[in-house]
Amino acid sequence: MTTLVCTRNRGRLVSDTVSSILASTHPDFELVVVDQSSNDETADALRPFLNDPRLKYVRSPTVGKGVALGVGLSESTGPIVALTDDDCVVPPDWLHKLDSIFARYPKVAVAFCVVEAAGHDPKLGFVPDYVRSTERMSTSPQDARHVLGLGAGMAIRRGVIERLGGVDPMLGPGSVFPSCDDRDLAIRALLAGHHVYDTASTSVKHFGFRTWQEGRELTRRNFLAIGAVYSKFFKFGRVQLMYIPAYEFAKYALWPPIWDLLRFRQPHGIIRITAFIEGFIRGIRTPIDRTTMMFVDTRSLSQPDKVEPSQPPVNPR
Repeated sequence: MTTLVCTRNRGRLVSDTVSSILASTHPDFELVVVDQSSNDETADALRPFLNDPRLKYVRSPTVGKGVALGVGLSESTGPIVALTDDDCVVPPDWLHKLDSIFARYPKVAVAFCVVEAAGHDPKLGFVPDYVRSTERMSTSPQDARHVLGLGAGMAIRRGVIERLGGVDPMLGPGSVFPSCDDRDLAIRALLAGHHVYDTASTSVKHFGFRTWQEGRELTRRNFLAIGAVYSKFFKFGRVQLMYIPAYEFAKYALWPPIWDLLRFRQPHGIIRITAFIEGFIRGIRTPIDRTTMMFVDTRSLSQPDKVEPSQPPVNPR
């Protein structure tokens, strides 16, 4: 089994993540850390762990989580790959719990676990989380509206994801569409006939605190990427599934400000509407690989000489 962590300029914070993973009770796993940092603080923080044979540290000149995940997958070997973020810690039985899901359900390609918010002052801000109390199996593209899990607590079946073409390099923090790499993987798996599982049996703790002001930018980032991902339905002629983005747009973007107006309050959430529409339009205009259902980064195609020969391989685009 593999655990994969992508990091950029986190410094000592990621050492807590690595320490918690290496404390796992799973008998056979590797930990791959892909570091896209612009400085040496993260490398210095992880130096004390480098003698552990389970840890593989990869310094990559790339930028963007989608690309980093591709680098990490190419550098790892486990048939099941557990993913968490560089501002999270995991319990000792986390890998056991995730591994057992894939052993029990052969058709599951993607699994999400609970992401708990670490302690914080809600008056000052929030920590993104994903909380549930029941198990859920999604089995068809129509279930895509239920895919709400976070990449901070996620696992994938390597063979399936590789057959799907890997992780979309245009998605995720630091990328052109700076979020939704997790949801995109799950939706593409459902479209290919695989299943997605949500479990309440294990969790990770998330320390990614944002102020309410920072939350506005996070909201814009998320809805921009969601709009782009759902544009794929349209580009691939899956018109029968367009009710899913329409439903999410209405529920999570359009309805909140309308509800505010009905209560004679200043409307909030307009940024969700504009970001979703912008993302959808930009997604429509972005070339796509019809074999993998991934966006094509035309900038990299027009500048191949800028890719260093020593750079770890990334997913085909």
